[in-house]
Amino acid sequence: MTGQQRVEVVRRWRGGWRGDEQQQIGLFCGDQFATVANPLTSCSLANSVALRLRIPADGTEDDVTNPPRITPLHLFDLSFGSDNVFRSDKTKLSARLTFVNITNKEALYNLNSTFGDTHFVTPRSVRAQFGITF
Repeated sequence: MTGQQRVEVVRRWRGGWRGDEQQQIGLFCGDQFATVANPLTSCSLANSVALRLRIPADGTEDDVTNPPRITPLHLFDLSFGSDNVFRSDKTKLSARLTFVNITNKEALYNLNSTFGDTHFVTPRSVRAQFGITF
């Protein structure tokens, strides 16, 4: 099958994707992105791309050696704090500040476990923690 032949995009991998699934993985054909209301139904092989999922070329997918995968990603978190803010001997105050996903990257994360699933990563967030030990 050549890149010029028409193929059914929604049947390319494991029975196909609904419109919302196509939108979530960032599937597009040329300059047309899939939406919930307007899913892609056909596209030439050379023009179909998914932003958040690496789909092997037709005929090369194999569950053992070349499975479809979530695209690689790099996330940056930052955390700092102190376990004894006032440097006292009896009562100690601890404080921590954590920044998650500093670059606010939108991506999929595959937990790949028995009870896991594929999720979007947490958007940029800040968390503060305080504790008292006496």
